[in-house]
Amino acid sequence: MATSIFQPLGPYLTEVFSVSNRTYAMSLYSMSLTSSMVQPLFGIMSDKISKRNLYLTIVLTGTFLSAYSISLTKSFWIFVILVFIAQFSNSAFHPMGAIMATSRKKSDLAYFTLSGMFGYAVGPIFITWYAQKTHLKGLHWIGIALTIVILLTIPRMKFLKVKKRKPPKLSIDGIKILLPLLLYVALRSATMGTAQIYGPMYAKIAGLSLVIGGSILTITRITGMLLSYTGVHIGERIGNSYINLMSAALMLGSSIIFSLVDFSYVVHPWSVLNLSRNITWHFVFLFVSMLAPGYFSMSSATVEAQKRLPMNAAFASSIAMGLGWSLGNLINLVYSSVFGNNVLFMVKTIWIFAAASLAFAMWDMSYDSLKR
Repeated sequence: MATSIFQPLGPYLTEVFSVSNRTYAMSLYSMSLTSSMVQPLFGIMSDKISKRNLYLTIVLTGTFLSAYSISLTKSFWIFVILVFIAQFSNSAFHPMGAIMATSRKKSDLAYFTLSGMFGYAVGPIFITWYAQKTHLKGLHWIGIALTIVILLTIPRMKFLKVKKRKPPKLSIDGIKILLPLLLYVALRSATMGTAQIYGPMYAKIAGLSLVIGGSILTITRITGMLLSYTGVHIGERIGNSYINLMSAALMLGSSIIFSLVDFSYVVHPWSVLNLSRNITWHFVFLFVSMLAPGYFSMSSATVEAQKRLPMNAAFASSIAMGLGWSLGNLINLVYSSVFGNNVLFMVKTIWIFAAASLAFAMWDMSYDSLKR
């Protein structure tokens, strides 16, 4: 929840800080890129760390205090620093969380992802409502309260203490089998990243409220939460690569339809439909249909990576999550640096990334652990 509040605040904070859409988007992409790139290092560390209590206490308090302190700054660049600290701390958490979630059985990762996605889904509608009502005043007290909860609970959890062990060294062949999966996740991340930042901005152009811009992300993530949970269990039966394939194909088809509909009250050359009536429900339905399928493979892709490198599970998780996300953010950063101020163009070319993700999903099918 803490790291989900930055994207839906785009339409609000660009006005507060007097920055362009491109500057705001590029700043978020840059912070996510930088923090995600180091996640494989955190993955290697997580395979070795025995003092999980201390580790989790540090990274969780870092996330909460920095994310919810954005209400205290009037400077855009201080805001960027706080976002970076929150993203960096969150990046440090994910590999450890993933191996802890699969310590009993692989399918338990679905519950870990389910709870995380629930918070990620609630964040957008909460923060847009809070910003509209209070202009973010007092938000930092939430971070302080959560930090107190962490300090009173995490250090006391005995099951977090494990014996220190030395995982086997990584081989080039071991990394190679993750390459197509990495590229698939990267393009899936680029597809979803563009939609999540520019979707609320597009909603504003369509004349919809800030809360609607947050609601589309919340509805998408709640839907995606259920799809992610389902994807793991179906993947166990038919193979995770088929989940990736279906996820990419659905995103591609829906993003093409979304690009053909114009909600901006101005018909453009690439628009074949203009829905001026019941615009809110049409917008919400088409946006959710485009973005939610990406979550279908969210957990299954991480499970698949762990299965391909079972003795380096945290590192494999960091590849399927952190490094894949960072490459997606790099793609978003480059693309938005050129076209970022043109919100309409950004949302109407999302299908390009979805098409590329489908291509890499097809390549990855030959590596599926269920087939080996």
